[in-house]
Amino acid sequence: MASDQVELRRDGRWGGRVTNRALPGEDPSIDELDAEDRSELSQVWHARAASERRVAESFRVIEAALRRLGAPSDLVLLAERAVDDEHRHAELCRLVASRFHGSELPPPEALPHAVPAHRGASHELKQSLFVIGQSCMNETLASAFLEKSLSAAAGPTADVALRELLSDEIDHARLGWAYLATTTREQRAEIGPWLLPMAKANLRMWRESPRAYPDRARLWEQGAPSRDMVEEALLTALGELIVPGLARFDLPTEGIVRWLADGAKTS
Repeated sequence: MASDQVELRRDGRWGGRVTNRALPGEDPSIDELDAEDRSELSQVWHARAASERRVAESFRVIEAALRRLGAPSDLVLLAERAVDDEHRHAELCRLVASRFHGSELPPPEALPHAVPAHRGASHELKQSLFVIGQSCMNETLASAFLEKSLSAAAGPTADVALRELLSDEIDHARLGWAYLATTTREQRAEIGPWLLPMAKANLRMWRESPRAYPDRARLWEQGAPSRDMVEEALLTALGELIVPGLARFDLPTEGIVRWLADGAKTS
């Protein structure tokens, strides 16, 4: 397939490899799937390509926010690289979708992208909330989602793709936590009241995003986890990663802890 020849470098420069881990030339686990399974998996991975493309726009917002905040240059550069990472992720997911489809698929159409309003926050506070909401929260949730997907993956192509996506998403989450380390006590006092609403908004987005949830183990093995698997990953990430991370910076987490204990309702 032509798509097998389209590769990008990990540093975001076009013309190298899509991943540091080359996609396998052959994947018997794909050949063993029936047409229905392959069609469903192709749709799952193609939709994932669209989501990754949208996240690239989120990191453009993060990059601009960090510049306005006067953040350290290494954080700004990491956000800039993240834009390229997410476009590369979109291409990688398109390649995987094409393998399941059996022929070259076009890039997905761009999904709508909206910047959180954070009504009532000052201009400077909004910039901080953009970084925390996208990196500390959403990218940590994304890392948990990918880790859960990888734990069930057995197909060689899916395994390679998920490992590449996960390695970058962890870095993207670290960007937010590194930014929090640069904030002052006064800035954190302003951030505190917004944490529970942002946690709810991020979990709601993950729950409500149009996403196929296969009910067959052979599809879970190809990087398409079930709804229950995803829900478990998200709630675990909130309770065991995000809450302790916020607490490390003396940010208030009691509201998030109570919300999780009460069932983490988002409707």
